Amino acid sequence: MNFGIYRSWHALVAVAVAGGLFAWHVLVPRPFGSREDDNVVYLLATGWVAVACYAVLALYAVRRAAHRLRLSPEFAWKAQLPQLERAQSDLTGLQQRAQRREIAGKAAMRKEAARILKQHGVQRVLRVDVVRDERALGMFRLDVGPRQPLGTLAAWLHSHVFYGFAAAAIVWFHGGFRCGTTMGLLLNVLSYFVLGSGLVGAILWTFGPTWLTRAERELSVEKAFALREHYARKLAEAIAFPTTRAKDAAAAAAAAKTASDEANQAAENPALAGKELEAAKKVAKKAADELKKAETKAAQAQAGIEAETARLQPEVATLRGQADAVARETKRLGFYRALLRGWRLLHVPCSVLLLALVAVHVISIWYY
Repeated sequence: MNFGIYRSWHALVAVAVAGGLFAWHVLVPRPFGSREDDNVVYLLATGWVAVACYAVLALYAVRRAAHRLRLSPEFAWKAQLPQLERAQSDLTGLQQRAQRREIAGKAAMRKEAARILKQHGVQRVLRVDVVRDERALGMFRLDVGPRQPLGTLAAWLHSHVFYGFAAAAIVWFHGGFRCGTTMGLLLNVLSYFVLGSGLVGAILWTFGPTWLTRAERELSVEKAFALREHYARKLAEAIAFPTTRAKDAAAAAAAAKTASDEANQAAENPALAGKELEAAKKVAKKAADELKKAETKAAQAQAGIEAETARLQPEVATLRGQADAVARETKRLGFYRALLRGWRLLHVPCSVLLLALVAVHVISIWYY
């Protein structure tokens, strides 16, 4: 189960921000959403904090799109393989020195690792973290990976989840479920639609992989979809095999007929005489022989279609049975996968519309 998402410092920040605003409300008691003069500062504070949370939510979508479209800076950064190999070798040596206690402390290891990366010119491509080695008390190890200047998608996901929940609470502090206007109604409804679908998504993210693993019997989802395409292609080839041979033979016979006709026309040319005429007649005779052979092969291929079809029938039946079994399994697993992803059909459109309405709300408040 994916409980790692809940061990995030973003959760602490989100709880601290929402808790601080709630404590402010308790200390200066006013109904949530009150428009009294002495509550204006609270309204502005909760409103701008909510806007900041929504901005983080929007940036998560931008980060995903940039990574999916290969627009992130790391995709343009390159290093030569020998540079990477030499840097990796030196980092391995640094790890061994740390194990021999020739170098100690996170700061010293981090400084030496940064020097190695810079020395080999790979500091823009690789990152090195110094983490505690759980296998040895008081020891540290190097964690080497590709550099992601825009942050990892996992970190962005954590911020998206927890600041989204914080935004939902802050929207309540800010508006107090005031639905007296169309804008207020839309903002409240969309906020809690997005919150609800996001909560469903978080639950599915946590428990979904376990459910899917239990649902996968002999085939994984990816393997089932790949096998479905494989069996469909092989079945089509097996069914078409006999007729394909007959079509090839018929095409060869048609080509031979064309060549024979052209050779006969050349031999009947009245301008030819002597050796040229004899050569043309030989070509025509050879073309006629080739035509007979091709016609014989075509007739044999046509006659053998039924026998070939009968011979392949057991294999086709086996393939069809396997294809049907894989198709059923693919459909069953596809249902689980669609169920795990279905919440996005509500979450994403509502999020886009909500962000647009928040922008309109902020501009209108600022203007008026």
